[in-house]
Amino acid sequence: METERLSEDNVENFGEFIPADIGENIGRYFYNGLIVKDRDIPVAGMIWELKNTMSEKSDIVSSIVWLKADNEEAFTLLFHDYDELISEAGVARSVITLPARTGKFEKQALKNIGFNVKLDEGDTIVSTLAEITDIGFLSKIKPGDDIKPLRSATQRGFNLAMRRMIKAGHTGLCEDIAYLPRLYFENDVSCYYEDDGVISGLFLCHLTASDMLKVVLMAAIGKDYVKILPQMIAQAVSSANEKYDPQTQVVIDRHNYASLALGEKFFPRGFGMPVYVGSRDEKR
Repeated sequence: METERLSEDNVENFGEFIPADIGENIGRYFYNGLIVKDRDIPVAGMIWELKNTMSEKSDIVSSIVWLKADNEEAFTLLFHDYDELISEAGVARSVITLPARTGKFEKQALKNIGFNVKLDEGDTIVSTLAEITDIGFLSKIKPGDDIKPLRSATQRGFNLAMRRMIKAGHTGLCEDIAYLPRLYFENDVSCYYEDDGVISGLFLCHLTASDMLKVVLMAAIGKDYVKILPQMIAQAVSSANEKYDPQTQVVIDRHNYASLALGEKFFPRGFGMPVYVGSRDEKR
């Protein structure tokens, strides 16, 4: 068996092994991946994102976003190379979330190499566009003329808005949001709030490789942000209905207070999928 680093040039070769929504991240800043092959057949793999790499106050964390191994030998080889790579990157801690229904072997294997692993509720909620559209409070919100689809923003205006958001600490789900091209975001459904020619609110979503709409960033700067956010949500839902099938899946990751509040408002009885959550302090 041998390991191979994942890159934009080879990731498509493993399209049947790596989930499309995960594999599409290879090539982005801070994302890394490994595949273990046995006679050119993939038998194990992992993809992780480095977090806090640009922070002087926080330790670098490796967030493992996908892990799969068919056997113990492949798993051991995979983590041998992973350990070397994160040591070079100065990683202080590794974290991982695995779907409980598919990660039983990996769960035990992670425990064997020093991970603390427990069963928990995942942060991700998946619903359909139709279910979100039927939420009563949305029909009562009328977006103002200052809420516009992202496609109508100038490139300069968008770039300035991204800088303002990053400076204010709003990066959403993307550690590398400063490097993502505008076309990474769904420009017809994503929208922004403009005040006196300045964009001070962004609701950005990404159309994944499997055609799900994933909320990536939802933020506004200024005293009126509480009013602006619901209007941007209503605008995005209206635009999505004009373009996509009602059964299109929408993904909300409850990673911070704003997205947690959104999840509670949209899905008061909604639960994330059962997952195994693990972590391990790394030697430095």
